[in-house]
Amino acid sequence: MSSISVVDMDLVLSSVNLRKLVSRCIPKELIPTNWKCKKGYIYWDLKDLLKLAETQLGMFESDQALLEALLNFLRVPGCPNLLQFNIDDSLMALPEYHMSLKGSAFIYKSDIYALTSAIPCPFIDWRRVVVQSALNKFRRNMEIVTFGCEMVDSSNDILEKLAEQFDGNCWDASPCSDYDTKTDFKHAAAGFNIAAQTAEDMYEVVERYMETFPLEENKADYGHMFTWIISAVRFFLNFVEKNFPVTEKATVRLFVTGKENYVMAHELLQSLKNKNLDVSGFEEEIQRMPALSTLEFRDVARKVKIQDMKNTEFIRIQSSTPSLTAIPIPSPDGGYCVRASDALHELLVDMLLAKKVLQTVESEAQLEHLEKYFVSVQNYFDSDRGVFFISLNELNVIKSKWEECYEANLKNSKQAESVRAVGNEGFSLEDLEKELKYLDLDKVFPDIYTVAEWSYESVLDVKPKESLNQTDMTYMIYQCQVAFFLYGFPFLYRFLHSQKICTKWVSFLDCLFCKNGHAELPKSSKRVREENPSEEAESEVPRKKKRSKKAKKAKETESSDPEPTSSHKLGSLEAKESQACPKCFRASHFADVANEKLRLSKVECKHLKKDLANAELEVEVLKQKVADKDERIRMLEELLKSKDDIIEKQNMDLLKNQDTIMNLEMEVDSKDNIIEDLKISLAEKDQSSEVTTLEPTRGDEETEKVRDVLFKLLEIQATLQSGNPIGKCRELAHRIYTKAQNKEIKDATVVEAARFCKAAKIYSLAVNTQLEMIRGSQLVKPDEIPDLPNFPVLSQGFLKAYEDIYKSEAPKICHSLLKTPEVRPGELADTDCLICIEEMDSEEGTIKCECCKRRYHVECAKEWFKMKRTCPACSSVLLDGSEFPPLG
Repeated sequence: MSSISVVDMDLVLSSVNLRKLVSRCIPKELIPTNWKCKKGYIYWDLKDLLKLAETQLGMFESDQALLEALLNFLRVPGCPNLLQFNIDDSLMALPEYHMSLKGSAFIYKSDIYALTSAIPCPFIDWRRVVVQSALNKFRRNMEIVTFGCEMVDSSNDILEKLAEQFDGNCWDASPCSDYDTKTDFKHAAAGFNIAAQTAEDMYEVVERYMETFPLEENKADYGHMFTWIISAVRFFLNFVEKNFPVTEKATVRLFVTGKENYVMAHELLQSLKNKNLDVSGFEEEIQRMPALSTLEFRDVARKVKIQDMKNTEFIRIQSSTPSLTAIPIPSPDGGYCVRASDALHELLVDMLLAKKVLQTVESEAQLEHLEKYFVSVQNYFDSDRGVFFISLNELNVIKSKWEECYEANLKNSKQAESVRAVGNEGFSLEDLEKELKYLDLDKVFPDIYTVAEWSYESVLDVKPKESLNQTDMTYMIYQCQVAFFLYGFPFLYRFLHSQKICTKWVSFLDCLFCKNGHAELPKSSKRVREENPSEEAESEVPRKKKRSKKAKKAKETESSDPEPTSSHKLGSLEAKESQACPKCFRASHFADVANEKLRLSKVECKHLKKDLANAELEVEVLKQKVADKDERIRMLEELLKSKDDIIEKQNMDLLKNQDTIMNLEMEVDSKDNIIEDLKISLAEKDQSSEVTTLEPTRGDEETEKVRDVLFKLLEIQATLQSGNPIGKCRELAHRIYTKAQNKEIKDATVVEAARFCKAAKIYSLAVNTQLEMIRGSQLVKPDEIPDLPNFPVLSQGFLKAYEDIYKSEAPKICHSLLKTPEVRPGELADTDCLICIEEMDSEEGTIKCECCKRRYHVECAKEWFKMKRTCPACSSVLLDGSEFPPLG
């Protein structure tokens, strides 16, 4: 579930905070110096940035793509503290939900306090800024205290619970104007279990505004603000304690990259130990592993006991592909970390796209400094550790070393050209080659045109030539430059292979390590070949997965070896081999081929056995999960059945009570009639007394009509209780509000929901009023009962907005009430069975009372006959036609 709540984008980030976010996510060389970021609306500022940057930011297709890249970083837990956002600016960001393997929603514990941005504020103008700044400081402090990789269970309706609990509660307390000093404020906060340091920090935030708005002149306002701040913090802390209890199970993040699933080894160990689970079988092994190492999920299933696996929540963390910068995540040691491959990607982006080093290199000496730099950071990209993470501090060290190397040895006065704009009709391979020549990339990498052809063909497999745009041009040029590093620095290719992304960065090249597990790539620059001629014949170059027709034709016409870098070596070897005995040479050749096939077969057999063992283990884990799931389904079915029995029993009890009430009412009516008759007779006998005005009487026909109204009102009341129109309306409005992108639709949704809920409350109050009138006065007449108002309906605009967003009609709310908007005596349609209160589609399968002419379902009547033989409406004798058929 996404998690940045953008109610109005100009409220999400101020210009100051947007500048900080852009500076963190985009290299400084790609940000135009004349970009002001002062338009006050985030979309306008980003459009202005792309316009001024021109093709410098060609990797982003639109301002929407750039915004999504920024929001990916904004979702980082504790992002305001990480980027040191301005404390006075509002940041409306909600937690990001992550689903576990068992289907539960989890959030980072530190992200709980992001919910404070959803607390409604009752103040305006400068007072609003003051209280929000204080609340922001509370959030920052609590994020620092709770920061880490711990995750807690959270329901999807947490925002509704927050709104329900904070509905008017934050400002119910009477204002206090006695907080003249920090000590008084801290003392009051301590009474509500608010930490002293947090209270002191919030007071200092408010105190900064006292220079502009003096305390003495605005004492009453500060009293209201201090009271609201303490009340809001107190209620929020109670809300967190109530809705986020300590999880009984161990929580471990499961990082998902394509088909690969792995966990942080030390996080797994610490989480299981915190819940007193058995870790004796693998504790020593993990403790010997370097920090931020990982284990594949299949290895975890093999190491951890099945019972402990049941008591562990594995929470999926989808790995997002970084655009320009690595996205940090909380690490088990309380800091931040990034995937090692993402760190390398950010480094190459800065080298190739921001500083354009391959375009400005002027001598072999500068390439030597570049090689020395990669040697100095090689230990950060260890290919023997498998998939692993590096801390944010280590990433900063790598980048600072690069900045030092660049400033001292690679930065020069040569102005690097930028990629030129691409036309609307796409571009050809010749256009790409011209652009590479225009950028001077062929000077340092002569083979770049061959790589460019492979890159171009791989993109054409996905989209047609006419749709190629600026983003594709930038991507291909970046891929060609990455290929230079893979040719020149074999350890980088080996590292990408160990991170299981060797064919993702440059997808058109085969990974030699995936083939035989030990092949090494050459350093193909002219300088390296001259220094190490003896190693040249033993190494191989990356080859294209599928050669083009042009390359095949060129291969057929070549008279020399297809690898010119090693042609002289191969020629000398052929000359020596030709002097040997032809039979011996062929026998030796066949033996070598057979040995190589045997070796490959053994390696393949070993891998197949390992895969088979892993597959069997995964099957066992899946079987156990299926068994657990079946057991939970069986328990839920039994619980649902028991609840249905209870509901049915309660309905029968309700019908019995209604029958008793009707009998008592009839007895009261008969006694009232007797009393009236006695009064009339006494008045006739007493000739000397004054004429006494008798109370009005009610005939049998009017009594029957009042009874009909009573039954109809009871039906409506039951429909309101079961249908819950107010709750369903709020649910539909919330769904539209969270998915809609248009601010006008969101505002209209809020107004429509408020109107419907208000009308529904008025309708429900009218029903209850009429019931009290009928029950309170047994002599009320039908014409004295007021008409019910019309049951509210949702507007067509609301229903159309829901249908446009979810591609389906909105659920109907209490549809049966719309058929009878008014309850008038004598006009009740006999369409509902009074026993089950369900609508009867036709007269088929029903039974009719000959006295009051009402119909009931035959099955409902049979259940009713087990208790009584009278009509539920008029109490007259009602017989079952199947038991007492008419006489012939």
